[in-house]
Amino acid sequence: MEHLTEWLITHYGQEQMSPGLERISKALNDIIPSFRGTKIVIVAGTNGKGETILRLSELLSKESHFVWTSPHILRLSERFRSEKGEISSEELSRLIFSCHEKALSSGWRLSYYEFLFYVFCTWASQSSPKYLLLEVGLGGRLDAVNAFDADIVLLPSISRDHQEFLGHRFEQILKEKLGTLRGKTYLIHFLETKYLEEKANEIASKVGAHVRALGAEVAVPGYEFSHRNQLLASAAYCQLVGTPFHYHDWKKWLPSLENRGEVKKGLNEWIFFGSHNVDGLRKLIQFLRCGTYTFKGPPFDLVIVAFSRRDGQDIRIMLRMLARSKIGRVVVTTFDHPKAMDKAEIKALAHEEGTDFVQNIEDYFQGKNYGQRLLVTGSYYFLGHVKSLPCCR
Repeated sequence: MEHLTEWLITHYGQEQMSPGLERISKALNDIIPSFRGTKIVIVAGTNGKGETILRLSELLSKESHFVWTSPHILRLSERFRSEKGEISSEELSRLIFSCHEKALSSGWRLSYYEFLFYVFCTWASQSSPKYLLLEVGLGGRLDAVNAFDADIVLLPSISRDHQEFLGHRFEQILKEKLGTLRGKTYLIHFLETKYLEEKANEIASKVGAHVRALGAEVAVPGYEFSHRNQLLASAAYCQLVGTPFHYHDWKKWLPSLENRGEVKKGLNEWIFFGSHNVDGLRKLIQFLRCGTYTFKGPPFDLVIVAFSRRDGQDIRIMLRMLARSKIGRVVVTTFDHPKAMDKAEIKALAHEEGTDFVQNIEDYFQGKNYGQRLLVTGSYYFLGHVKSLPCCR
């Protein structure tokens, strides 16, 4: 699908943040009525959105539903899922070109993200699905998915990320995320502090939305993030199908998802756990050290990390956290991707923090370092890059 990605960049530019609903609302004006009988679920939050929405999709596997996730890691088709799986490359190509012609004739000036969301909605509207599951790309209030009126909003977590768009205070960030609420919406969240719970109640009350705080019902530590995401998806499933949610009915652990505890075994054992911001990495480290991890256990022989573009101070904090975690020797590296952090900048930060830096991780493993247990973390794009390398097979 590389030719499709290159074509999209040529016609819609690189994917970057361009919040606002005016453009996408015009494009979806004739499509949204097609979903009049469809239940809409929007998943917002800082960390855990992708896992939560994929867990919910698993639970709805026997029901007609479509799933929008963003961004994609390896394949453009990752953003387009239904109960039948990912969209085929042939169908996606056909839809992209037909939607492009529609956008041109209508004079719409959509961003890369907005155009792909329009393509997704066009695809889903052809089937009149029972459920539509939408992951917020950034924030919530001004994200394209908020063109829909949500029946359920799921909120796995709130922490500081994308502060240039969402603000620096938790209250500001929460308000942006919960801009997806409507009067009929049922909010289910797993917020970790009383302060955020109270603020969520205030925001919901202003629009007449209903609230269910799972954290008040179920005692699951914040570092058990996958378990919390699983329970959030389970509570949403029960709400959708009209079944009471009881925690003890949903304690069974589900299999690991791609890039979220995924294991690949070859000459080495590779464990992939994406963690792209400070709060996410903190919880991952706590999880790995808490004794509930299902692999043989830390320390890992090597912790390999690379980052997408973000504030240098955040990178410093994450490198220090990894160094102090004692879960394995840390190696910082880089990778080729439009959203990857500048190579010179990450190399300088690694040296300043006294962390080993490797220019090319594939060369590093060439002909050596076999039989190791390796944790790969940081940017999800980096995880996708590593999995494509011969040394990982």
